[in-house]
Amino acid sequence: MTKKSKAILYSGLAVILILLLSLYLNFSPKEFNFFPKCMFHSLTGLHCPGCGSQRAIHAILNGQIIEGLKYNLLIILAIFVLSYQIVQQIIVYFYPEKNNNILYKSATPWVIFTIIILFWILRNIPFAPFTFLAP
Repeated sequence: MTKKSKAILYSGLAVILILLLSLYLNFSPKEFNFFPKCMFHSLTGLHCPGCGSQRAIHAILNGQIIEGLKYNLLIILAIFVLSYQIVQQIIVYFYPEKNNNILYKSATPWVIFTIIILFWILRNIPFAPFTFLAP
């Protein structure tokens, strides 16, 4: 993939991200029904690792950080990973020889996967302090 085609691709992705963030900034998933509902929660009554993420994004974008974290604490990991990946892509774009992305190490996906599975299990335990993890 050439530098020009990468720049076009990343520009398109940036526009889509900005549009999605604008949507979540201006419309609350609690109040508007056009946001997708969690099928796992609808079928089982249990919370998946992503349950509460849409409400968390809306709250965080509106400056309500603590409320957003109450909806889904795992959003911290998602924000960190996405931000890190964006910064790494910018670095690689300008300095192609500097590609030391820890997300591409063999252990990293397993660590992230383990954190997500543990979060999924713990947030469905109906006893304190685990109820804090449920949205």
